[in-house]
Amino acid sequence: MKGVVRPQKLRPGDKVGIISPSSPVSSNRRIKRGMNILRSLGLDPVLSKSALTISSPHEAGSLKERLSDLHEMFLDKSIKAIFCTTGGYISLQLLEFINWNIIRENPKIFIGYSDITMLLNAIYSKTNLITFHGPMIEWLDRPEMRGGRYTIRGFKNILMKGTIGKLQSFTEWKTLKPGRAVGSLVGGNFNTLTGLFGTPYAPNWNGKILFIEEVDETIEGFDNYLWRLRISRIFEKIQGLVIGKITNIQSIDDEYDGVNRKREKFGVSPTTEEIILRATDKFNFPILYGVDFGHDVASLTLPIGGKARMDCPSKEKIGSLSIVKNY
Repeated sequence: MKGVVRPQKLRPGDKVGIISPSSPVSSNRRIKRGMNILRSLGLDPVLSKSALTISSPHEAGSLKERLSDLHEMFLDKSIKAIFCTTGGYISLQLLEFINWNIIRENPKIFIGYSDITMLLNAIYSKTNLITFHGPMIEWLDRPEMRGGRYTIRGFKNILMKGTIGKLQSFTEWKTLKPGRAVGSLVGGNFNTLTGLFGTPYAPNWNGKILFIEEVDETIEGFDNYLWRLRISRIFEKIQGLVIGKITNIQSIDDEYDGVNRKREKFGVSPTTEEIILRATDKFNFPILYGVDFGHDVASLTLPIGGKARMDCPSKEKIGSLSIVKNY
């Protein structure tokens, strides 16, 4: 943890900035609802200049506009935290042009998930600033989603109270590989995270606890990502692996049915648990499965760069994840 920069906790009355570093907002109504939730917590949300801009179907503002919003929110002394509206697929466009000194000299909470995984881990890697894998404004209020209160409570506990200790679960977290581990957290959306491999923006994997989640992927795509970790020798460096929610994964059976192939020819599709165990077969680090974070689910807020502990008893038993450093 040497050199890690811990941003100040949020307090009632604090102004918080809202930016769109990737895709455009799909629903202004949801943005308004999300901002109202922040207000209900005593915070004062402020939209950046280009937060609601639509440059193209997959771009919020132009690269210049999105970069300017990021820099301006870090430079603004009155802004105590920066939230992202939504994800997408183009946060990586910003990495080459970010002025890292602006962030180093103006540390504050930065939070998001999905495609924002790029920025969360790059900021931590380049500046040692702890960032936060947590809810985005457009999806903060989901009336159709079970566990909305759990998500907001987790966000409040980490960003406002600085709560430490065992994280409360919403669903059951299962041990895939037993053991205990202590290390700093890195991770996020699995697909997005693999885009950092081999770049100057990837985190230092040594001694880390890696956490991953995925959505709308094929079973062989998920398998491929795991083996990228293995052949990149990341599995040789980490202390533990935390698997969040793997949602809407397409099975081999579904894919073959879609092209009129006979599923009987190819056998039964392996489960995500089986694929994880195969890819990590020669490694002894603990693996915790089904932890509450991901897309369209009740989600924890997790500090990237924050120190955590995994406790995984015997296989198939309930495990736990704890935050061991105050923020």
